[in-house]
Amino acid sequence: MDIQALIDLYYQRKAEKEKTLLDFYTGDKQFIVMQRVPGELWGECNTIKRIFATNVDYFQRSLLNEWTDEIPYLEPWIGTGAYANAFGCRYKWRDDNAPDVYYRYHSIDELSGVEYPDYRKSPVMNMVLDCIDYFKEKTDGQLPICLTDTQSPFDTATLILDASEFFIACYTDEDLIWDFMGKITDLIIEFSRVQSERIGADLHVKPGHIMPSSTAYRGISISDDNLAVSSPQINEKIALPFDQKIADAFNGLAVHSCGKWAQTMAKLKGMRNILMVDCALSTMCDPTPNSASEVREALKGSGIIAKVRLSSDLQEIRSTLNDLFDPSLKLIAELTHTPEDAERNYKEVYEQLSELYQGG
Repeated sequence: MDIQALIDLYYQRKAEKEKTLLDFYTGDKQFIVMQRVPGELWGECNTIKRIFATNVDYFQRSLLNEWTDEIPYLEPWIGTGAYANAFGCRYKWRDDNAPDVYYRYHSIDELSGVEYPDYRKSPVMNMVLDCIDYFKEKTDGQLPICLTDTQSPFDTATLILDASEFFIACYTDEDLIWDFMGKITDLIIEFSRVQSERIGADLHVKPGHIMPSSTAYRGISISDDNLAVSSPQINEKIALPFDQKIADAFNGLAVHSCGKWAQTMAKLKGMRNILMVDCALSTMCDPTPNSASEVREALKGSGIIAKVRLSSDLQEIRSTLNDLFDPSLKLIAELTHTPEDAERNYKEVYEQLSELYQGG
């Protein structure tokens, strides 16, 4: 499919699905159902041409998948270490997989006096901006783009400093950790605004990375996987205050974490501008998934959208959704995509959720 045909199909799908998405985000619709096609979007990303080709392939296959309420977008994904790279952490590029990041600092003492970095001197951050420009050039500025994968201050800190040292210092050197986390947070806010301006308001979809997104919605998406590693107490004391600063800066925050983190999830209720959370409820999606009932108790009545990743097994999905359901909980049900079952699974899950919410 050439680029113009891809653009035409995108606007066809947008016309078909945008109202459903906006009714969910800004109206009374209580749920949507999404299925993402498998792809290599978060794999090898050594060159901008490669990133664009991977994006176009994923975008096209997503548009051809009718059984989802989501509208796809392009993403300048260049690994998880863009912000770490600004602090001097080197990338290990791979020809067959996503890059790794080498942490720069081995001891908490080395963080004393760490300067706020200039994003213009980061090769990876410059690559993100060049990637955005390339996307816009190759698509004639017609296809939506989100920000790069934004690792939280908490995650980024353990890419810059040895993780063991960092977690110990959360107990022993709180003032130094707060100064360090503050610098990372300010850089995230600064560079996210730079990206947004580069993309342009007409193309920038929000909240972005792995979340159903729209130019008409708000906020920013962050990946905060350390929430599943650290204690709820340290999360509340160290991680969440900086997430709050980002939420306030962008009028909304969508939070992803792998693993089990329902105890910390419950603490988001006391925060401002938390739009949604993304979590796994099946071992098909994560080896240590969350309990549906614990996610329900953590989020019900909060106004926070629960985006839950589910299996492709209908019996398991039905049971999980019954355990998860609460009439006050807005829900994004993300099904593991299996092409042969996509239509059946979408329709049956949609019907189940319709019955639950009508009955509730």
